[in-house]
This record gives sequence, structure tokens and C-alpha cells, in this order.
Amino acid sequence: MRFASIVLAATMLAGPTAGMLAGSAAAQSAGGAAAQPNQAPSARSISPDSTIKMFQPLGSFPTNTVTNRPFVGPQQGSEGYKATVASLQRTLTELQQLQLQLKQSHWNVSGTMFYPLHLLFQQHYDGISKDADMVAQRLLAIGASSDGRATTIVQTSKIPEIPGGFLDDAQLIVWWTNTYKVVGDEIRQAIRDTSEPDPTSSNLLQSVEQQIDEYQWFFRAMVQGTPTDKNTGWNLNDNKPLDLPDQVPAGQPHSTPQTGQAVPAR
Repeated sequence: MRFASIVLAATMLAGPTAGMLAGSAAAQSAGGAAAQPNQAPSARSISPDSTIKMFQPLGSFPTNTVTNRPFVGPQQGSEGYKATVASLQRTLTELQQLQLQLKQSHWNVSGTMFYPLHLLFQQHYDGISKDADMVAQRLLAIGASSDGRATTIVQTSKIPEIPGGFLDDAQLIVWWTNTYKVVGDEIRQAIRDTSEPDPTSSNLLQSVEQQIDEYQWFFRAMVQGTPTDKNTGWNLNDNKPLDLPDQVPAGQPHSTPQTGQAVPAR
């Protein structure tokens, strides 16, 4: 019975899904790390000049190993389990990427809006850090390891790298309005993917998405048109409108900044 449970734990994540572990029962029963099918041979986690020796293979990016001990896992068998682990890992990766980019923005924001944005970025960093910790611990709670390595973030995040150097306040408003939308859409999909196999994880992701939506609003509101002001951001962007196109859901009425009258969306 014990051997059967070990085999199940070792094979639950097998398959082509990126980042999922394809391990053997023997490796799991020995407590070792199973071989990773998608391991990047050129990747390294230490400096080439370092004398630190690695105590086990790096594995693929991401690596989510399943425990060989009893755990409370999602329903729907191995497919439901794989979907849940993949959704949580994707969310964790994006939250960690947000942490890095928020700090880069916090330190280097420049321009008229420096001080309020400087404070806002720190506030968002604190909130996102808590969310990342909850998601990582949820992975552990359902019997899978969480992957927070830098290479995993670089190779799998959908968020582009933010530029280096001093960062213009107006461009950061645009960047974060778009970035939070991308992450919010990703988490919304993760909520759908986990709603059946693991409602607990789905509920956790809903709370994360709620905060992401709120953070996106904070930036969107800075350049949101009103009946009396188009708020194109020209005053922050060298007298030129910001590159942030209008977006209105199909069939939803919206007011024109010129008249304030509601008109149907196209």
C-alpha cells in the first residue's frame, strides 16, 4: 500500500506539461530528486567562479516535485492535480516578477509624480510579497514544492523586463496599467482552471486577483478620462498623450470626455 502511494505521488505530475516533474517511484521512495525532462543544460544558479558545490541536479524550470508522504490533494486525479499545481506555480512566478519590477520602479521613478509613485510602489510591493508567500505555501500544502528561482522567473514569466536606469513617471503609469492587466488576466484563467479540482486554491487565487485588479485601478485612474478632462497624460509626458489606447468591453456604454453623455460601445 505504501509503495502504491509512492508510485501515485511520483507519477501524478508526469507528462509534457512545462515544469511538471516526471519522476520514478524509486527516486521518490529514496527521497531523491527525479530527473527533469526540460532541464536547461546551460542554466546555472551560481557564479562560474564559485566554489559552492551543488548537492542535487538543478532540475527543469520550473520544478514542482511531489512529496512521497500522505497529503491532502485536489480532486480529479492526476490531471486535476497537474492543473492546480501549474496554475499556482504560474501565479507565483508572475507575483515574484512583479516584486522585482516594483522595487526597480520604486527606486528609479523620476519626474513630477516621483514621491507619490515612490510610496505607491512600496505599498504594492508589500502587498504582492504577501500574496506570493500565500501562493507558494499553498503549493506546499497540497504536496508540491514551489519554485521561486530566478531562472524560472526569467524563462517563464509573461511580464517583460522593465528598462534599466532612471524611469519616467508617465511611462511607468502606462507600463503598470498594462502589466497588472496581463497578470490579472492570467490569474483569472488560473481561477477557472482550479475551480473544479481544488476550490480552496481557486478561492485563494480569487483573493490575489482582487488585489491585482485594485492595483491596476490605482494606475489606470491617473490617466482615466472624465467628462471634464481627457486625462491623456500630456502634462506628464512632454506635452504628448500617453500611449494607452481606450478599451471598453463590447456592449458596455461609456461616456465621452467631450460631452459626458453615455454612448453604446462599438
